[in-house]
Amino acid sequence: MVADQKKHMPEPSIGLTRPVTFAGDGVQLAGQIDYSSEKPPETGYPLLFVLQSPTTTSRREYDYLVRVGASLGMATFRWDQRGTGASGSGPGSVVADTLAAYKQAISQDFVDKKRIFIAAHNEGSLLLQENLEQFTAIQEPYGALLIGNMLDESMITTLRLPLYIVMSKNDWNDWRTYARDAAEAHALKTGYDTQFYVAPNTNRRVMYTSGGSFHRGAEKAIRDWLGIVCPYSR
Repeated sequence: MVADQKKHMPEPSIGLTRPVTFAGDGVQLAGQIDYSSEKPPETGYPLLFVLQSPTTTSRREYDYLVRVGASLGMATFRWDQRGTGASGSGPGSVVADTLAAYKQAISQDFVDKKRIFIAAHNEGSLLLQENLEQFTAIQEPYGALLIGNMLDESMITTLRLPLYIVMSKNDWNDWRTYARDAAEAHALKTGYDTQFYVAPNTNRRVMYTSGGSFHRGAEKAIRDWLGIVCPYSR
């Protein structure tokens, strides 16, 4: 589906924000968890874990996921990659850093470990696919968002979990292959009702080419999908 929605969406109320520091691969990494202001379910808040694009320079670039999570009664964990924001710098493994962040995220208070959603951006979709067994060994994710997906029809079918694909119409990867065809292949192979959203007038990170904010239609589509697959979080 291809759509463009720019109507104003009210800012949800954000609850407690807790800074977090943890050990990466030879460096100290910094992040935060943002809780919805809604009272959590008895099992804890469903969690959105941000798996960044490697070109990210600050966790603030994922404010839109905090808005989405807050509106659905979820928590959101995001962090600064090594050499960016408040994290240390130096050589080391991006995979090890990411798995350390994932372990840190699910260990936070008031988190429902059985309702973890990974929001993988651009090359993050490749990292998730290549290391899914290691993520699962820590905690099996309940579902994933592939934003600027880089998995083709054959690669995406190895992700045996609910998926939602968000692409830019202007991505250098053709959305017909990496959104439409990938969603169809995943649905046929796994039995999930895999859907996709394509945003016009955006860069490959699904941010408006004029203004730099995340595409509002894509933000709404993500919110709608999460509200369907995780309904008790609303």
